[in-house]
Amino acid sequence: MSATTSSAPATTRIRPQTHKPRGTCRYYNTPRGCFAGDKCKFLHGEPPLVEVGVERGTEDASSQHAPLLTPYDQAKRCRYFAKGFCKRGEECWFQHVLDPSSPMDVKEKCAVDEDSDLEADPLCSVCYEKPTTYGLLSGCSHVFCISCIREWRDRKSKSADLVISGNNKKCPMCRESSNFITPSSVFIKHGTEQKELIIGKYKESMGKVQCRYFERTKGLPQPSCPFGKDCFYKHEKPDGTVHVFREGATVWMRVSVLK
Repeated sequence: MSATTSSAPATTRIRPQTHKPRGTCRYYNTPRGCFAGDKCKFLHGEPPLVEVGVERGTEDASSQHAPLLTPYDQAKRCRYFAKGFCKRGEECWFQHVLDPSSPMDVKEKCAVDEDSDLEADPLCSVCYEKPTTYGLLSGCSHVFCISCIREWRDRKSKSADLVISGNNKKCPMCRESSNFITPSSVFIKHGTEQKELIIGKYKESMGKVQCRYFERTKGLPQPSCPFGKDCFYKHEKPDGTVHVFREGATVWMRVSVLK
């Protein structure tokens, strides 16, 4: 059986400059070198030549110089990863590293290292792969890819009885209920301050987004959302006021299924 290889991507994305260079570093090519290291805001060397076009290696492809980045620009850390989640994952242009000088990152590292039995790179409990994006459950520490746990919880492929029982909203490993999933670029152990911080920031950001379920029914005498008061998306009525549900997902999930 012959081995197969994946084809190269159709186009090359060139990272833009995020900091305007101050010129060429006068010390870079001297015997002493540049002492500024990754904090230098001057250019070091020539820009690399890259192929861009419809498909690399074809006549349609063309070569051009990518913008030359200063060491300062190249060393920039991703601010979204530092907060817990970067949606670009491995395609992000910025560094996904834990900064020992950052209190937040120290907590992240401690949360992962706290349990000596926890793997350095915890694997998804469903597909046994290292997640690019973790799906943190609010009720336990089991590890899942965001895609695997979303598929498990998706009610479209489930029977009405299963959805009403709420079993699809329980962890497939320990059966602990979790009302929502929080995407995260790093795995954080349950019960830690850092996990609460990441969940809190995620809920805060989602609270600015209109709930798609509520949007479909907000013009009706009784608008609905299958999660009710447990939903952390915005429930805004046509007049701009916020609709407040008295009951949570245990009641409204049943209502939405029986409709």
